[in-house]
Amino acid sequence: IGAVEQLKTYADILQVPLEVCYTKDDYLRAIERFANYDHVLIDTAGRNYRDEKYIEELTNLIEFQNGMETFLVFSLTSKEEDLEAIYDQFSHINVDRFIFTKLDETSRFGALINMPLKYKKGIAFITTGQEVPDDIQLGDSAWILNQLLGDRYYA
Repeated sequence: IGAVEQLKTYADILQVPLEVCYTKDDYLRAIERFANYDHVLIDTAGRNYRDEKYIEELTNLIEFQNGMETFLVFSLTSKEEDLEAIYDQFSHINVDRFIFTKLDETSRFGALINMPLKYKKGIAFITTGQEVPDDIQLGDSAWILNQLLGDRYYA
């Protein structure tokens, strides 16, 4: 509830257009409308990853094609075993990089290292709080090591 309103708020903050798509026709019209843009961000509804029907609907709605970079979003408050199950459900989609959220809400950071190593995927972004866009960090290895090791990284 309220996800579209939240996206509208983010779009306003970032000063970018927003198109909400519920069907494949909506998606195709949006792709045509934004054809002249360098980047188009597509956010899919968060649903139960164990529901294979949702995964099938997603692959029928979005044409995962060449020229599209796909990010899989993980909450760092989840168990690593669950993150691996999520990845397995989406593995037939070409996932390019990961986004990790809620770094500020956990004291366990293993998945931040283990998932990219296990699946040989880079980290695009990490969120560290609720302030958009201030709390979105690039997935920079030096920044990540500094967060994990603090002053020991520079020793």
